[in-house]
Amino acid sequence: MRRSPAASASAESPSAASAESASAASAESASAASPSAASTAPASAAPASTAPTSTASADDWVGLVEFARRCSPYYRRLYQGVPARPRALHELPVIDREDFWEAHRRADSEVLTVPHLDGTVVESGGTTGKSKSSCYTRDEMRAITGCVSESMIAAGLRAGDRVANLLVAGFMAASYHHITHALRACTLPVVELPIASHPAPGLIADFLREYQANVLIATPSILARVANHPTTRDVSLPGVRLILYAGEFMYADQRALLSRAFPNAQCRPFLYVASDVGALATPVPQTDEYQARGTHVIIEIVDPDGGRPITEPGRPGLVVATSLVRRLMPVIRYPPGDLAEWTDVEHRRLRLAGRSQTDTRLGTAKVDFDVLRAHVTEFLGDETRPMQVVLRRRDGKEEMLVRIAAQIPDPATAAQVLQERLLASHPLVEDDLALEISHPIGVEWVTLDQLAVNPHSGRLLHTIDERGH
Repeated sequence: MRRSPAASASAESPSAASAESASAASAESASAASPSAASTAPASAAPASTAPTSTASADDWVGLVEFARRCSPYYRRLYQGVPARPRALHELPVIDREDFWEAHRRADSEVLTVPHLDGTVVESGGTTGKSKSSCYTRDEMRAITGCVSESMIAAGLRAGDRVANLLVAGFMAASYHHITHALRACTLPVVELPIASHPAPGLIADFLREYQANVLIATPSILARVANHPTTRDVSLPGVRLILYAGEFMYADQRALLSRAFPNAQCRPFLYVASDVGALATPVPQTDEYQARGTHVIIEIVDPDGGRPITEPGRPGLVVATSLVRRLMPVIRYPPGDLAEWTDVEHRRLRLAGRSQTDTRLGTAKVDFDVLRAHVTEFLGDETRPMQVVLRRRDGKEEMLVRIAAQIPDPATAAQVLQERLLASHPLVEDDLALEISHPIGVEWVTLDQLAVNPHSGRLLHTIDERGH
């Protein structure tokens, strides 16, 4: 199944902010307008020539907030009632993602601070048929490529490596684009092999052999698909020494599969990214921890209910991120949907703890729980029906089971109708089925007492993740 450019998006992409100072939007240096409907700033925005450059310092959030409030109608509205100079970042409201993207999708984006006349537009994370287009200036994109290059070198990239880019290409996807430009901007001499993910697994394996790739960059789902193909499973590729991945967890069965297909390769994550924000942290070697990139982004972990910052280690909360280098389309206290806990507060080290209960990742796709619930409500005409999502791995593939506490006359037909609606609203799930990355979404009709609850509070568990990270 081919992806629809209007309805699909990339897997969470290795995009980031860099150590370099990123210039703010500059219409004067523009060469072409963005094709996105949300790529022109409102008439009320400040002229592009007034946009300040970012110093990308840890204290620059004050200037960023002042600029966003002055030049972006969305932030001006969001910060009504907020002091002109807040004393702490946590005094600002956490962004409501739905409101943020609705404001950006309007014919004249209310999020952009200046007209977007120079740079790049990519789609990130769309799962509901509504595009989520992120806009960058040329200088911001240069900053991204610098950061990604630094991260790859830190993860083990060496001079002379032959690097196969196996990420999703085209369809406004960010990941392949970012890696391509990062390799070309790399301070080390390397050879780029722009293979992408769409060729058949056997053809990808042939490319890897013919062009002697010794470094692979992809998501674990794509890598497992290649590794599980007979041409790779039966004849291994010992020349591959390093596999770099981002955007997904790598599960134990995937790691075992890759070790057979690529027996001499080390598998390493090289970046913690949020596709709507950029690079958030880099892995700490020999641990399951990440080091926040403090000069480029501010990471907070907040209480999911009250939004107050969590400052003690070991207590999970919602990740909230502020990019210090994005001025064209500011991202201030944005929740990318991840849960994490601090392991070392002073040195800003954290450990990821899965996804929040607003969405989850299934293979390379995100499934939006609000959209899922809306389908169930529309079908049953009763929004009070309790439901629960179970995530598993079976036969080396991802699997999602939706349990709904309802008794209906024809459960098989009802399940089929819901499955069709879910695929229509989540095109990446359908793509993963075609690529044999995941199983079809299952629907199970149960009684209320068959739904699992929190043993301490007795509250219904919306998600049960049995995949084991």
